[in-house]
Order: sequence, then C-alpha cells, then structure tokens
Amino acid sequence: MKKDSLNFFVIGAAKAGTTTVFERLNSRSDVYLSPLKEPNYYSTDIDTSKFSSEFLANTRLDLSDYFSETPLPQLQVGFIRDASSYASLFAPAPPEALLVGECSTSYLFSQSAPAALAKEHPNARILIMLRNPIDRLYSHYMMARKYGFTSLPLREAVEKDLAHPSPGWGASELFVQLGLYSQQISRWRAHFSDSQILIMLTEDLRSPDKWQRLLDWLDLPQATTQPDKNDANTGGLARFEKLNRFLTSHGLKHKLGNLIPSSLKKKLVAWYYNSDALPKMTSEEREYITEIYAEEIAKLESELKLEVGHWK
Repeated sequence: MKKDSLNFFVIGAAKAGTTTVFERLNSRSDVYLSPLKEPNYYSTDIDTSKFSSEFLANTRLDLSDYFSETPLPQLQVGFIRDASSYASLFAPAPPEALLVGECSTSYLFSQSAPAALAKEHPNARILIMLRNPIDRLYSHYMMARKYGFTSLPLREAVEKDLAHPSPGWGASELFVQLGLYSQQISRWRAHFSDSQILIMLTEDLRSPDKWQRLLDWLDLPQATTQPDKNDANTGGLARFEKLNRFLTSHGLKHKLGNLIPSSLKKKLVAWYYNSDALPKMTSEEREYITEIYAEEIAKLESELKLEVGHWK
C-alpha cells in the first residue's frame, strides 16, 4: 500500500451516522472502503490492556483468523497495530477507485490520531459526522444497555462513568466526553486545512441535496439512485437484560457464539435483540443531559460557526 493511496477517512463521532455513510459509499464501484470498518489503526493512544471485561466480551482482539480469509469479510471493529495487517485491508482496492479509505470513530476523540494520520496521509479528506450530543449520548447509553455494559438508569450510568478513575476508549463508556466535539475538532484542524475537512450533521443524511454536497466535495460523480433515508445501524435491547448482563460480565458471549452455527447465529441475534418499542428519553433525563452540553453547543455555534442552535 502506497502512503498516498488512502485519501479518505470518516473519523466519527460515534453513534452519529458513520455506518450509514460507510454503507452508502461502499456500495459504489468507484469507492473502496476497508472491509474492517473500524480498524482504529491511528488511535495509538488506545490501550487495549485497559479494556473493561464487558468491552472485551464484545470485541475480537485476535484477528489472525480474520486476516487468513480471502477475500476479507466485512467486520465492524478491530484494533490493528501491525502496519502490514493494516495495508492488507486496502490491497484489494481496484485501480479505478477514486476514493480509498476507512471509517474509525475513535479517531475524532483520539489525541494521537490527527498527527499520526497527517504524517502518513497529509492530503487526505476528513469527514466528521456530528450528532446532537444529547441524542448521541442517549443512543450510546441504549447501545451500552443492548450489549450488557450497563443496567443502570441513564443518569446513574452517566454519573458512574464520569467518576471512572481511569476513563478511556474501551475502559469506560465516555458517555459525556465523546460529545464534547469542539476540542476534538480543533485537534484535527491543527493538522489538516479547512478545505480537507467537511463537517456533516446526522440529520443531513436525510437530505438528498446535502448528500450530493458530500459527493461534490469528494469529487465523485452524481449517484444514479437516491440514497436510502433509513439509518443503517438500528438500536435494540436484549430480550433478557439480566441474562445479557451476566453473559457479558462473565465473558461467555464469545464462547457461546463460537458454538452456534453461523447459519443460525444471524437469526438468533435478530431475535435476541428486540428493537420494538424502545424506551424514550424522559423529559427529566433530557433536561439533565441538555444542561451538561449547553456550553459545548454554544462553542460549536460561536467558535466553529456551526448551525446547531436547534440542538438546544
């Protein structure tokens, strides 16, 4: 892989629509995105030895079996540290691909990723997806419940996470921290010009005109069909949350998953995680989270000139 062959990165934020962007762009013949959607290669400040037991129960760290497959299958997340393994993700990119890249949501939050990525790919284009941090936090919380990371009510879960003695990616949830966008964006603007960075809002994905604006910025031809307005990454909760929490905290999910035939696993997962009638944020919870982010939203308006007043 030549250093200049990668020219596009979606860097986050988590739970802000990066999967939708990935799936829409990756369906095009002139775009090649890593089959491992989130390799997290440039987030060298992520310490996998500090991952919580719950995070480890839902994460594959050893990807040797994955890299032995040809072609490489689609996989959501991994933590790649080996340069040759990272390069192999892009080796199949066809010469006609106008866009080659990947989508790691840890990059926006990472303190090391901006400089590391700029050193290797100084001419890359950087797409930042932002979601109302209030809604992003709640979506993150619901995901944490789905995968058994927490069973606490929202406010208790947030307060416990804020009190974590050593917060970090995979070590704690970072419920609040991941929504503090202004400082994270500033780190990227220190290494890439404004012309190389595009900020989109999650709600922009439902606008054909704003999607076309992204394609124009990427110098891609107009799509022949309109993009699906549905979100690619839908939520859900385990049907048996106490059992789910037990399986997660005791590291039994992967062990059980390995015993289930792949032909049955997809159907079982679809049944196990129920997306019908998910609980909504209460007015008290929204007021609590809104107060947390009031200053941050004001910064995004005043310092970055983003039109996000409706988030309040």
